[in-house]
Amino acid sequence: MKILDIKNTFSYDLASKEAALVLFKGGTVVYPTDTLYALGASALDLNAVRRIFAVKKRPDKKPLPVMVSSIAMAKEIAFVDDRHEKILNSFWPGPFTFILKKKSYVSYLLTAGHNTIALRLPDHPFCQKFMADFERPIVVTSANISGETPEADPKMIAQRFSRETVQPDLVIDAGGLPEADPSTIIDLTGSMPKVLRINPTNKENLMKILKAMQGQ
Repeated sequence: MKILDIKNTFSYDLASKEAALVLFKGGTVVYPTDTLYALGASALDLNAVRRIFAVKKRPDKKPLPVMVSSIAMAKEIAFVDDRHEKILNSFWPGPFTFILKKKSYVSYLLTAGHNTIALRLPDHPFCQKFMADFERPIVVTSANISGETPEADPKMIAQRFSRETVQPDLVIDAGGLPEADPSTIIDLTGSMPKVLRINPTNKENLMKILKAMQGQ
């Protein structure tokens, strides 16, 4: 498990290119987002997806969320109509996960047997650089052992994974992340958007969601 410190030593550019290379080789990377540190791999590489499940000790009945770089990339793996696109444009990039119907070539391993997929476009400079270098959808699940509390300190994340047989290949250390709520989850597969998760104290997000729904 290699660690690259982008807060003090390595540039975003060098670290992002190395992270992308790890993904091209089927590996896994811990990286910062606008909410928590994420564990990522190529979302369309079945062996890499299996490795994510192994690293996290995650039950294969739990689907993995996916990071995209744009609505155009979202359309490559999910069905996005004009109504969906209007909503996505209102919230992305940002701490919002949207549930959409998946395209047929997206593996059911990734979605745990469901015909839906959870998509994210984080508002974080490293994520944007990482996506630009890799140019493919990336898994964006929290960087922790399944069932354990996510950690905001990358050094603690690396220390925890170092005790396991199967470990991430690379950790991007951007320092401790500011305290943040998990992303809000909105299901767009029905006739109306349905909010599945939101922090009730986040009034700004709630008002934004209500305004977007009223515009449908």
